[in-house]
Amino acid sequence: RMACCADGIQRPTVAGIHAGPEGAYSISLSGGYEDDIDLGECFTYTGEGGRALKGTASDPKNLRTAPQSKDQTLTRGNLALSLNITTRKPVRVIRGSNLKNEFAPEYGYRYDGLYTVEKYWQCVGKSGFKVYKFALRRCPDQAPPP
Repeated sequence: RMACCADGIQRPTVAGIHAGPEGAYSISLSGGYEDDIDLGECFTYTGEGGRALKGTASDPKNLRTAPQSKDQTLTRGNLALSLNITTRKPVRVIRGSNLKNEFAPEYGYRYDGLYTVEKYWQCVGKSGFKVYKFALRRCPDQAPPP
């Protein structure tokens, strides 16, 4: 993730959505949410938020993959990613080896190309809390995902 940040592909080193004022610039598929579905050319991506990332009083640390503990909101990165539907600006996608599927790199992170955000919706995720889901599709005229 640090190399992706240094190269300007995915600036946040922890957050999955790199948000800007007119939409999202990039997202990271890294296996952080159990609701994600990755089919290579298209995927559903679970938005950000709803986790207690600071840990607990007895275990105070950054728990990037802490379990969902509250509903996600349509703010920050989720709001930015929803704006890409109307602007039609593509989003850079990186995939991480934590995905454990045939589209994941063997190790680390890999830039996988440009995708458009087709739609989004709110639903109750596997955790029992409300999450935002985004459907993305690979832009045409690119090589297929590795």
